[in-house]
Amino acid sequence: MARLPRAVWISAASAVVAGVLSFCGAAQLIDRPVADAALRSTSAWPPAAPARIPDVTIVAIDPRSLRAFPEWPWSRARYAEAAQRLFAAGARVVAFDVDLSTPRDAEGDAAFAAAIHENPRVVLAALRQRQDVAGVGELEVVSWPAPAFLGAGARPGHVVVPLDADGVVRSANASSELGGERVASLPAAVLELLGTPIDSAQSRHRIDFRRAQPSVPTLSFADVIEDRIDPAEVSGRVVFVGATAAEFQDLWTTPVGAARPGVWVQAIEYRTLAARAEGGAGLRAAPHAALAAVCFLVALAAQWASTGSPRRRGLGFGLLALGIGASCWALLQRFGVLLTPTLPLATLVAHHALGLESVRRRLGALLVRRELSLSALHQAGAQAAGARDEQGIEAGLVLLGRIVDAHAVALLRASPSGVLDGTRVDWRPRGEIAAVDPALAADVLAHGSLRACAEIPGRPGVRGRAIYVPLVAGRTPVGVLVVESRSTAPLGEVELRTVATVAAQLALTARSLRLAEELRATLGASVEAIASAVEARDGYTELHCRRLALFCVSMARRLDLPPEEVEAIRLGALLHDVGKIGVRDHILLKAGRFSPAERAEMERHAEIGHRIVRPISGLGDVTMRCVRNHHERWDGTGYPDRLAGDAIPLGARIVAIVDVWDALSSARPYKPAYSQAEVLRILEKDRGTHFDPKLVDLFLQVLEEEGEEMLALIAQSSEAAA
Repeated sequence: MARLPRAVWISAASAVVAGVLSFCGAAQLIDRPVADAALRSTSAWPPAAPARIPDVTIVAIDPRSLRAFPEWPWSRARYAEAAQRLFAAGARVVAFDVDLSTPRDAEGDAAFAAAIHENPRVVLAALRQRQDVAGVGELEVVSWPAPAFLGAGARPGHVVVPLDADGVVRSANASSELGGERVASLPAAVLELLGTPIDSAQSRHRIDFRRAQPSVPTLSFADVIEDRIDPAEVSGRVVFVGATAAEFQDLWTTPVGAARPGVWVQAIEYRTLAARAEGGAGLRAAPHAALAAVCFLVALAAQWASTGSPRRRGLGFGLLALGIGASCWALLQRFGVLLTPTLPLATLVAHHALGLESVRRRLGALLVRRELSLSALHQAGAQAAGARDEQGIEAGLVLLGRIVDAHAVALLRASPSGVLDGTRVDWRPRGEIAAVDPALAADVLAHGSLRACAEIPGRPGVRGRAIYVPLVAGRTPVGVLVVESRSTAPLGEVELRTVATVAAQLALTARSLRLAEELRATLGASVEAIASAVEARDGYTELHCRRLALFCVSMARRLDLPPEEVEAIRLGALLHDVGKIGVRDHILLKAGRFSPAERAEMERHAEIGHRIVRPISGLGDVTMRCVRNHHERWDGTGYPDRLAGDAIPLGARIVAIVDVWDALSSARPYKPAYSQAEVLRILEKDRGTHFDPKLVDLFLQVLEEEGEEMLALIAQSSEAAA
């Protein structure tokens, strides 16, 4: 038997590797998002819709419907009325992706059962849920439509949505086992009512999200009930009724976008099954053998392309990559076959790398050795110069130490006056700290000249070398760099140049950090001054902002927030009432109740404060939100933006609780100080309406553990005001 050419053996090995990787799912982490992107790219050319099977319309329980009928959960009479109106408009089947498993009000349930009995072309959702059962733990519970509705003629259809490992919905089951019974899915049950049964034994299949186009017509549930729909949007169509409002949390990530309502996913699955029932091309993954064959052909072509001149090689590999992408896209567009280009392109890249000439490899290795020092220098400079904190300086020290084989590296920082201030940043690759000679370091900084020592100062009897490099940014001394090594070999010219250059870059970084620290200190002092100006207008609220800041910082730290966010909340607490500068004195200091007009002006202080602090450089969004939104309420009735729940920024929720507690605990022009018992009773009463309940619990814990000092401050303030 003639021996096969070497190119065939290499290509066959590539195909085997690709087949194994595909079979074991090793490439799924990349394949999935690539396949999703391919699906999105074909959305402008969706497959042909079924000719005989009716299309779908969605009736959405949307925010407008919830506002129109706020008595949630609705009486089943609402669903009865919707079904009757939809059938009257010509709907073929109505499917409810709504949990109707438990009886509600007898009259409404009877009305819905009567509507189903009148027209039994209704499918109701059956679902599987996990519930915590006392003494047992978490159990899987099947929720069937209420017996009265099934007895009236409705069919059950499961709405179980399988998720891939990355949390994306890509597939569905035409049937699932619920409570020991085989139940068709909601879309499959609808097709059965239309006289188009689906094989219930089908394995899991891909939802053809290409059929999201054309868009599914969507009507508001409120418009259906109030008879504001065009019958043509319903007549002769299947109607899926389900929730789209975010409050129901029935939102899913799909290959064509995130936050897609479950009822929309069911509608696309209906289109998928309808197309398959008419023999249309479904969406399916390419077999593992087909992927291996493609990789075999790519490997053969790559070996051919790797011969010849560099220009031909580049052109050949470029055309192959382009051909792989175009072929995969065409297979998906024409036949619905998902063959992701990940493994074929990986095969191409691997053969390109393996096909490089040995001369080029040797030349590359030589260049790497010659440029090692300069490359490390570039990395050190880039990391150090781009740093915002001392971590960047440490990165520069690490790379510099590796260049000169250091045992210890230290950066001694100088004060603004140009004198070493005793602070330092160290890198200890072998567990040792640099034995710095303070007098030598001070002399190097004063004279601005590098000093190389044949022995390590401060380590008598220890052989080695040390380098002291002054760090000067412009004409400003910022510190001294000390590099110690046990090697006795003298440093070469390249190494010395590297040390000096990195030292210059570290000097710029150190100066930037010093300026940043000075700016932060200036900003903090400015905020304190503004808070004092606000408090000065109202003697009754003296120290109010500072008390708030202390308590807010304590709460933020207990929530394990990052230090920068804790500081931002502290600044927000200090500035929260700055807008009162814009409120007239006769209103701000009024002893009696406000008139409606006066209250409206008083409430404007949050927006005024936001406008005041917005131009201040250095204040972040967290601080701005504390100023603007600290009068929002958990139930959405606050001001100025009427935010509710978690939509209220965390810092503003913290400030709101401490602000009310301090205001109630302190004497004001319009009221005496409340007792702590009364204040705590008010906080408990308003949890869940005015305040975030979890933060109220946290505040009460802080108050119990740290409140004595704060209460003493309030008492002193009240006595001073009296």
